[in-house]
Amino acid sequence: VEEHITETERELERWDDLVKQHHSRLKEYEEIIAQRSTVEEGYAQLTEARRQNDELNQKLGLLVKLRDSKSQLEMSIERAQATLITEHKLAQSKITELEAIFQKLPKLKNELQQAEAQWQQLAEQEEMLSRKKQTSQELRMQVNYLESNKTRLEREIQEIQEKLDLLLTQNGATCPLCEAEVGRDGLKRIEAKYTTERDSKAGPLKSNQAELKQAQTGLTQIEKVKTEQESRLNSLRQEKEALENKRAQLTQLEEHITETERELERWDDLVKQHHSRLKEYE
Repeated sequence: VEEHITETERELERWDDLVKQHHSRLKEYEEIIAQRSTVEEGYAQLTEARRQNDELNQKLGLLVKLRDSKSQLEMSIERAQATLITEHKLAQSKITELEAIFQKLPKLKNELQQAEAQWQQLAEQEEMLSRKKQTSQELRMQVNYLESNKTRLEREIQEIQEKLDLLLTQNGATCPLCEAEVGRDGLKRIEAKYTTERDSKAGPLKSNQAELKQAQTGLTQIEKVKTEQESRLNSLRQEKEALENKRAQLTQLEEHITETERELERWDDLVKQHHSRLKEYE
């Protein structure tokens, strides 16, 4: 019985301890329940802190990426700017070289207007030159003919003169047809015939020589005028080409300068935009 009582007392003590433990836990639970609003507020703050942390991590990742690409972007921009600046300097150098031409532009325009007025006459002058070339060819043919005719007449006169000399130096000349001796009267008649024939050819020869001289003079003048016109036409063509080249060069250079300046402005705007974006995340 005593053992049973002792065991019962021990069991009661154990249950008292359990009751005390449960009361302690209930008290803790009551304290926790009493702090519910504080816990919920802390949890909400924790959730918000996690959200902000995630957002900051995303921004940090973006910032890291932007900073990683910043160096490459700036290097690319610097290279592009250096290239454009070099081109701009070259363009400015060309402008300096052509400043003298710009200063002479009014004079060049005046010369161009005068040249254009002369160029309108190019077709007429070329037609005139073509006619003079034709005339030159005709005169040259005439000169060749007259020279040939002159040679022929001189040869025929020489042959007649040789016959006369032979006839006058021979004694007892005979007729070439009947082989009869030709008397003094016959010799005179033959001499008169040869003389008349020689004189009849001397007139055309003299006239031929005069025509030849005139034709040669005309040919010389035509050739001179033709050469002068050809030289003038070539000079006009060269002046026209030179002026057109200058005008095209000026126009091309102005367009290049304008395009280079636009490109520089575009790159400046791009640099400003990227710097602005970087500042937003710094």
